[in-house]
Amino acid sequence: MLESLEGRRGEVRAKPPIPALHGLWGSPTVVNNLLSFAAIPTILADGGQAYADRGVGRSRGTQIFQLAGNIARGGVFEAPLGITLRELVEDIGGGTRTGRPVRAVQVGGPLGAYLPADRLDVPMGYEELAEAGGMLGHGGVVVFDDTVDMSRMARFAMEFCSVESCGKCTPCRIGSTRGVETIDKITSTPAGAEGRDQLFVLLEDLCATMTTGSLCAMGGLTPVPVRSALTHFPEDFGGSPP
Repeated sequence: MLESLEGRRGEVRAKPPIPALHGLWGSPTVVNNLLSFAAIPTILADGGQAYADRGVGRSRGTQIFQLAGNIARGGVFEAPLGITLRELVEDIGGGTRTGRPVRAVQVGGPLGAYLPADRLDVPMGYEELAEAGGMLGHGGVVVFDDTVDMSRMARFAMEFCSVESCGKCTPCRIGSTRGVETIDKITSTPAGAEGRDQLFVLLEDLCATMTTGSLCAMGGLTPVPVRSALTHFPEDFGGSPP
């Protein structure tokens, strides 16, 4: 964003320095999420303690959740942090639009983990979701019923990164493209075929490189949905990775 404001191509900046010290036109710049600014009037009006009384653990206040995907009542809802994923999906969202059982829910946006149905009781807090293998992100909640092919969703995560990448760093730009190709090879190669196990190893190597080598969260978090799909839904890839 800062690069674009200064008239250059919109690419990630290497850190340090961080924008708070050296940002727009070299001046200290605070870049905050809109939700942070939206919480200010309530805190000023009712006090910090009243705001902190909502929430769970270290996750205080409220969160704007966006319910989407295969859900009966989609939309944008504000709820206290700590509400369970089941309450969001079943009570507020009304379950799946098709009426079929929930199989997976992606939490946190397109780079969030796919959580299986047996983890719907996780509280929607930062630490609580992290312990369950997920992340809160921007509060996006996308629901899938039992007809979803999770190998296709893992592929979508890599494809999303390849399309949205700013192109600044190689792990994100090239790794995501190779990730799409590798998942396609996995799903098109019969179980037990020679070389199939090596494809899973290659995919994990790509995920590790993207996680540690990308300059920003785009490439660094893309492996999260891919790995979660492999972990929780190995049958959609033709069997568990070696």
